[in-house]
Amino acid sequence: MNKKARPGETWTLPHVALVIKGPDLYPDRVTERLCLQPTSSGPPGVDRWIPGDTDGRWSLECDNRITRIFSEQLDHVLSAAESRTEALASLRSEGHTVMLTVWGYADHDSQLAFSASDIARIARLNIPLRLSQSLSDR
Repeated sequence: MNKKARPGETWTLPHVALVIKGPDLYPDRVTERLCLQPTSSGPPGVDRWIPGDTDGRWSLECDNRITRIFSEQLDHVLSAAESRTEALASLRSEGHTVMLTVWGYADHDSQLAFSASDIARIARLNIPLRLSQSLSDR
């Protein structure tokens, strides 16, 4: 069987993050409001990693350094966000972007499974879910 033809394979090295960003977002203020330390952040200005993006950014990330199991990554981030729904709603009402992002390597037949309870938890947060994959040949 062709190694590339792996129907049903899951994404490789998934990465789940709660991301908050905005043109006037200062990460220290978000940290204070959420009572939660980010895993990465940056003030408004030129971002050397994301060309053209000048928004301030605060992220709580879970990747393969914590666990390689996608469901555990998702649970890690959702558990932190669920106890902060009012603060997240307040940040959204102030015009900041708040979203849950999932990133990983995938090929054209890859899948990423969310359980019904995962989807319900995400829906209760009332924030968008953004899926982003790298389709590069690795």
